[in-house]
This record gives sequence, structure tokens and C-alpha cells, in this order.
Amino acid sequence: MVKTLFLVRHGEALHNIEEQKARKAASVRAEAQGLESGSEAWKAAVEAARKACLTAEGLRDAALSDAGRAQAALSRTELEELTSASSGLPAPARVLVSPLQRTLQTAAHMFPGHGATQVCEDLRERETCLPCDTPSPPRDMMGCELFSHMDFRDPLATRAVGGPCGEDNALLRRRIRRFVQEGIATMQEDVLCLVTHKAYLRELERGVLGHPGASEFGCGEVRVYDVALAADGTVAAVLRHSRACPWEPPAAEEPRPRSPQAGYTGCVPQSPPSPVARESARPFEGSMVQVF
Repeated sequence: MVKTLFLVRHGEALHNIEEQKARKAASVRAEAQGLESGSEAWKAAVEAARKACLTAEGLRDAALSDAGRAQAALSRTELEELTSASSGLPAPARVLVSPLQRTLQTAAHMFPGHGATQVCEDLRERETCLPCDTPSPPRDMMGCELFSHMDFRDPLATRAVGGPCGEDNALLRRRIRRFVQEGIATMQEDVLCLVTHKAYLRELERGVLGHPGASEFGCGEVRVYDVALAADGTVAAVLRHSRACPWEPPAAEEPRPRSPQAGYTGCVPQSPPSPVARESARPFEGSMVQVF
């Protein structure tokens, strides 16, 4: 089967602003102490200051900043342009969103009133045990008018009691693989949008999708992939759109693809993905990644 995935990082949140301030101040202090900019000691000092600022309770489940809301609005415009009749990419039929407030707000601004918006616990940020990465109780978010159209009823929308506290990148990739296998692969919709976080998107791209050199997402960034999921657990992913490599609509005289199984014209020179008529059929040419 072939899925088209719109991947979105949330807009700038309040804790991102504090991170930037902490990094800048720590950099000045480190250089004043004689540490060379870019050295390992300098990097350690800056990283320690970044983490320290995030322990503030005032940043618990941080909301979007004014800039973040503006970024979400720009992301909505970008998505509308990508899925317009003249551009040819299919619009997401289902929106899957992390339960953290900053992602819920981003999804609400990008897809206002979208009736197929599902809150998914498995899309949360890497488990850091920090206040900013701890979701609010679902009942609190459900009471917000901005999120009234979202479905919080799925079991993944509620954090398990006694869940993990601390997750490295390997554990995060394991969580992502499980979600691809048990979530995305089982959904009826061919076109999905995932609104999530920088670490999640980094490990998704570099791990399961098989793009180890992918850069980290910027705030509010949108990328689009065609992802072939084979019955044996392998995945082949082709990038169709990013900031660095924007989607180019087909020429006017060419048929315009309206589904992920249609002809491919994108960032990476590639043969068109073939529709999978049976489970033994190959998805399309490209690097294959075992997700089991």
C-alpha cells in the first residue's frame, strides 16, 4: 500500500523562546570564560543552560507564541496551495496530532473544524520528563473550544498511568515503528497529516523512512512523502515537498495526480510508484527499510 504523509512540526512555542534566550546567554558566558565557540566544552555549557531553563513549571505544556500562531497560519496557506487543483497533491483525509497543547493549537489553526482530527498519544514529543513536554490532562484540552472538533476518544489519546519517564532516540524510534505498523498501516485513508514535534519527525525521517541525512524540521515546516508499506514490514519513502525542495506541479498538458497511487513528479528523480494490487507486489523503486 502507498500512503501520502504530510508531516508538520508545530509552530514556535513559548518554551522555544526561552531556549533561544538561554542558549544566547550561555554562549556569551562560555566565551567570557575562555571557551572557544563551537568547542565541545562550549557546546556542553550551552546545552546544559538550555535544559535548565526548560525545568520551569511556567512552561508546562507550553502554548504557541504569537510567532507560532502566525507560522501555523502560513503552514495552512502552504498546504492549501499544495493541494489546490493546479498543484495536484491530494489533501489530507485524516489529521493525526500529538496531545501537547502546541501541536493541538497548530492543527486547529491549519485545519479549523476538520471533522477527522484524531489526537494520538504516540505522536507526542520524545519523553524528556520536562514540564514543557508533559501533556495536559485530555479533559482540560477537550474543554477548549479551539479543540472541540478533535477526537480524544482513542486510547492513544490518554497517557498510560506509570508510563515511561525518559526516552532516548532508540526508544523513540521503537515507538515510531510501532505507530507505523499498528497505526498508519491499518488506517483506511491514503492521505494523512501528522502534526508533531522536532525529535519525533527527525527520528521518523532518519529511521523508519530511511532518509538518514534529513535535516531537522523548522517551526511550522511542512514536508510531504509518498510512503510504500510492504506486507513484510519494509518501507520505501520518496520526498515530494520540503522547504529545500518545493513541490513542482506537473505541466498543464500533463495529467494531474490526485492520489498517492498516481504518477509521481517530485524532488527525487524516481520511477512512479506502482499501485499495489496484491501484497506480493513491489511498492516502488527506492531504498527499503525494515521496520520490524
